[in-house]
Amino acid sequence: MDIITSLAIGLGLQRTIGRFFPIYLGVTNVLPILLTLFLHVDRLTEYKQEEKKDVNVQYDFIIVGGGAAGCVLANRLSRYYKVFRVLLIERGGNPNPLTLVPGLESLLLNHPETDYMFLTAPQNSSCLSCFQRRSLWNQGFGLGGSGMLNSMVYLRGHVYDYDLWAFYTRDKRWKFKNLLRYFLRSENYCYDCERRSRLQTPTNPKFHGVGGELPLMKPYDVPLMQEFLSAMSWADVQIRDQNAPFYNSSANVAVYNQRNSRRSSAYTSFVEPVLHRTNLHIMRYTRVIQVLFQPGKNLAYGVRYERFGKIGIIKAAKEVILSSGSINSPKILLLSGIGPSHHLKNHKVPVRLKLPVGENLQDHVGTLVGPILIDKPLSYIFERDTNLTSVLQFLQNGTGPLSLPFPVGNAFWPSTRAIMAGEGDWPDIQVGFSPQGVSQGLAESLARNFNLREDVLDEFLSPVEGRDAFFLIVDYGRPKSRGTIRLKSVDFRDDVIIDPKYYEDRGGEDIRVTVEALQRTVYIAENAPVFKALGARLSPVPFPSCKETRFRSYEYWECVSRHLLLTLHHYTGTCSMGPSNSPETVVDSELRVVGTKGLRVIDASIMPFVTTANTHAPTIMIAERGADFILDFWRNRASWHGPRYVVKPKSH
Repeated sequence: MDIITSLAIGLGLQRTIGRFFPIYLGVTNVLPILLTLFLHVDRLTEYKQEEKKDVNVQYDFIIVGGGAAGCVLANRLSRYYKVFRVLLIERGGNPNPLTLVPGLESLLLNHPETDYMFLTAPQNSSCLSCFQRRSLWNQGFGLGGSGMLNSMVYLRGHVYDYDLWAFYTRDKRWKFKNLLRYFLRSENYCYDCERRSRLQTPTNPKFHGVGGELPLMKPYDVPLMQEFLSAMSWADVQIRDQNAPFYNSSANVAVYNQRNSRRSSAYTSFVEPVLHRTNLHIMRYTRVIQVLFQPGKNLAYGVRYERFGKIGIIKAAKEVILSSGSINSPKILLLSGIGPSHHLKNHKVPVRLKLPVGENLQDHVGTLVGPILIDKPLSYIFERDTNLTSVLQFLQNGTGPLSLPFPVGNAFWPSTRAIMAGEGDWPDIQVGFSPQGVSQGLAESLARNFNLREDVLDEFLSPVEGRDAFFLIVDYGRPKSRGTIRLKSVDFRDDVIIDPKYYEDRGGEDIRVTVEALQRTVYIAENAPVFKALGARLSPVPFPSCKETRFRSYEYWECVSRHLLLTLHHYTGTCSMGPSNSPETVVDSELRVVGTKGLRVIDASIMPFVTTANTHAPTIMIAERGADFILDFWRNRASWHGPRYVVKPKSH
């Protein structure tokens, strides 16, 4: 029996919510109870293990953060059980079983049991219809990190993204052709799923790994996906494998990190299967405060942490590795005295190293296009289409609405800016497609998950509530805006100050490119013959905050972009990789913190430039690449007695 159903029945929920899927149909009232109950039981279980922990053990490697990068590193470094002792420290606990259901994606956001729920600083040029003009930044709380909550879309980005990293760092090892094997190493692509799918879309076997830990699959059946692909083809966007090198443009159905249509996070893929390794230890519900250094030296020897109200120290014989993401990795460095000297001095933190920690913050922000109304009942509407049949579809076949997160397809094309700059073969526009109709709870869901004003969304969506429709999310993949992460105080319990500075780039390129992309997207949605046959048209209801501007004009779409702004959760860049002698560099090209020994950062924060697509796949690759840097370094030391670590890509 499915684990989700087992959990619900074990709690007796089937008696209170009826015979339908007990979690999903009772989600409004029951979900918070289930999340709280699981968290308390899991914390209690870990607390009971507290006395059994030997904190005097010295580990070889301490990995701080159990997200995508941390889980990959834990697997790779603990592979040599006779050589290395590895400790993985995670602030949260085990992932809630509910996270396995893709259709619960939007409902699991913004709960403290699963989500950090960071709020940014008030924005000047964006988030204008958010409460206090603050964007809500979701980040997964627990083992697996944001992989527990994200849309599971597996996209590597473009070849030139990585070639730019190689050029910037002056290290050719970061070129795409040299990184491909690190992507392939992790992957276990499901070709059988491809054969079973109704959507026969291009897949190049040369660029998909099998036999790795991370299961990847395309969904079996997606509403309106064939129409989306046909519309993109009509608009000269080529239907191509988006995880193989492509140029000019590309559109395809999404590839998800799923097995049997259930979510597979980095924890369930890389760590759960190796929990039997006696040299791998996990400290859950443990918050790392700062990195510790030997007196008078910049040699890291351990971390100070807080666990169940107690402060402790744990030591590393070889390296401390920060893998806490683009928000918490810089926070730990700043509290350790590594960062901009003026900022540290303002907080009376002794300056150990002057480095641009917390600078270069980047994110992709999407603008919601829609609803695009259609005249046929082909989209997914929650209250109409969630029933016992859809539950059985998911449980038995891995199909139906419960198997799908919000975005189900993607398209890429170059903006006019890219073409004029000679970058026409490096697309910088991404469009995500969702066959969601206008459900009754859509306004509430968007408001809750993005800190948007529900009254504005209700005015926008209620006139077309219950209508079949689809939505598109448009974002500029290479934004010029750069933000910052700053300490709020020296109290480790305080969140940092996140200021993404959306649309504040000098010259206003970000907003111009976004508006152009919005206008083209609406044109395709309304004029592609396959969509016209469905009667597709933009809802006539203008976005309330922009109704004083001429509907559909450039000014209208600029207004919508600044008001209806959705973070795509691609936070990167705050511990930027670069040449060791550059004032903009935090880590060198082997991910070592400049000026230190025994300290690395290995997560999405090291990206000098955000990739032009989703960042989960690149983060896993960064961890694979980083693991080899570590193993190569210690392989040449006297303490190394293990075999040379080489994993060749396998063909399917």
